[in-house]
Amino acid sequence: MESQKKKKERRSYEPDFKAEILKMLVSGKKVSEISETFGIAENLLYRWKTLSTMKTRVKSSESESNSKLAAENAKLKAEIERLKTDREILKKALGLLSSSD
Repeated sequence: MESQKKKKERRSYEPDFKAEILKMLVSGKKVSEISETFGIAENLLYRWKTLSTMKTRVKSSESESNSKLAAENAKLKAEIERLKTDREILKKALGLLSSSD
C-alpha cells in the first residue's frame, strides 16, 4: 500500500486585504494581535511588510532616476537648439564672406 502525500493548499489573499493589514501594521498595531485576529501566521505578516517596503524603495528609486533623466533630456534639448542657432549663424557668415569676393 502506497502512502500518498497530500499537498497542502496555500491560502491566497486579495491585494486589498493585504493593503488593509499593512495599514494596520504601519499604524502601530502589534503583529501578534493581527495574527490572532485574522488567523495569519506572524512570519507571513512580516514577509508582507518587508515586500511592501522593498516595493516602495524600488518605486522611489525609479522615480528619482526618471526625474534625473528628464532633467538631462531637457538640458540636451536646450543644447541642441543652441547648436542649431550657432550653425545657422555660421552658414550666414560663410555666405556673406564667400559672396564678398
